[in-house]
Amino acid sequence: MTRTSKIFYLIFFSFAVIFIATLHMRPYPFVYLVKAVPIYSLAALAFLNIPGLRGKLIGLGLVFSGVGDIVLELAGDSLFAVGLGAFLTAHLFYIAAFTKGIRFKGARGMVAAAIMVYGCLIGFVMVPNLGDMLVPVLAYLLVIVAMGVLAALGGVNHWLVVAGACLFIASDSLIAVNRFIAPVPNSGLLIMATYYPAQLLITAGASLHGFGFVQNLGTPRQLSL
Repeated sequence: MTRTSKIFYLIFFSFAVIFIATLHMRPYPFVYLVKAVPIYSLAALAFLNIPGLRGKLIGLGLVFSGVGDIVLELAGDSLFAVGLGAFLTAHLFYIAAFTKGIRFKGARGMVAAAIMVYGCLIGFVMVPNLGDMLVPVLAYLLVIVAMGVLAALGGVNHWLVVAGACLFIASDSLIAVNRFIAPVPNSGLLIMATYYPAQLLITAGASLHGFGFVQNLGTPRQLSL
């Protein structure tokens, strides 16, 4: 790992801890920047360390995630649909990055099936409570489930990427339940404690092949199962 990468990882962890530790103090000056800095540090890592088009796609996904973070922190409910659109765009970039070498069998197939079943269940529970947000929320649900399924099925995706995608779905599920169904105790802490690791695992997992781990730990097939 290069010195530059270490600095960006340090920035990620430092600001992620600061934001989570100060959740109870919001709003405070520039809180939206504190929230977004970890994501933009990961975007820099993606552009630097993930080779080819895949790195650009994941980097852009992180950029739009950061936009969503800033919008939701600044405007909250008033621009919820705008923030949702930014994250939807982020997931479209992730989908484009995850689709290489699709495999429909084995552990990957089982994880993908579990994600699809979960998506159907959470959608069934949420639909009666969505009101005017029915269409945008269901569209977002379809996209994030597709992101998780393709992360699982993409044969070049390290299992860290799959874990990150699952954590992302868990984080967004907490937001949906807390907003549309019933208050979740300590929702802010739970959401961020799954969201930041989700983005970290996606970025770090996609970076592994770029750091020579394939040569050191085995072939891409062995690593990806």
